[in-house]
Amino acid sequence: MTGRPVAVITGGARGIGRAIGVALIARGYRVVLGDLDLAVTQATAAELGPHASAVRLDITDLALVEEVVATLEQTVGPIAVWINNAGIMPTGRFTEQDPWLSGRVVDVNFRALVTVTGVVVAHMLERNAGTVVNIASATGIKPMAGLAVYSGAKAANLAFSDSLRRELRGTGVRIRVVLPNLVATDLGAGITAPRGFRALTADDVAMAAVRAIGSRRFAVTVPGWLGPLLRLSRLLPHAVQDWIDDRVDSDRIGLGGDPATRAAYLRRVRDEDRERDRPSDA
Repeated sequence: MTGRPVAVITGGARGIGRAIGVALIARGYRVVLGDLDLAVTQATAAELGPHASAVRLDITDLALVEEVVATLEQTVGPIAVWINNAGIMPTGRFTEQDPWLSGRVVDVNFRALVTVTGVVVAHMLERNAGTVVNIASATGIKPMAGLAVYSGAKAANLAFSDSLRRELRGTGVRIRVVLPNLVATDLGAGITAPRGFRALTADDVAMAAVRAIGSRRFAVTVPGWLGPLLRLSRLLPHAVQDWIDDRVDSDRIGLGGDPATRAAYLRRVRDEDRERDRPSDA
């Protein structure tokens, strides 16, 4: 057990998850990083220091999630904060996307988030305390070409979170959502930001996640000025929206990117999926 409040981060081995871990430790949390590759996750935890630990966590495996959550509650302490950060972001035309890949995007970015949240919230409700932070995306507000399934899953993330937020009012359990623009991590590797924008850093998103934990606001966009702009743009006629997207070249996110770099990212997604299906004693 630890005197520090416990925070668990899915997809914690790299990128945004790692950055959130660093930020939360600096603010007095005991951090547990969960990810598919235990060796990599353990190495990251070692880098973060004595207030970090690692578990192997496949968020699409409900039985494993239940086991991990129950074990952490008993051995590390009650989970005060759970960060649903794990996700995948293939890019390219929907009509050319392998149906298997489309299914994985929905499974990882939405279906698993729903089931994991259900497990975690059940424990938090027992003590009427806890915060779940769901890392969504600005594409949940403003869908983008080349990210049809990803945008749909992130929009579902936002709607699910908002509905659950209302259900849980008065229970002491809070739901928060962070909606970043393009981030310079593996998910966005090889992609150039549209004109007038810059790619965010993992630290930018981590700071927003930390703010979300202590905020009364349900949703936090990154950067902060982007939320009102995107919501306003959605009120415009689609012809005007398309004209603006053409001017800033927003399609370079989902339909552009360096082909070799994006292909390498997709190979990693497939490799992780094969590892997920491999017997544990293999």
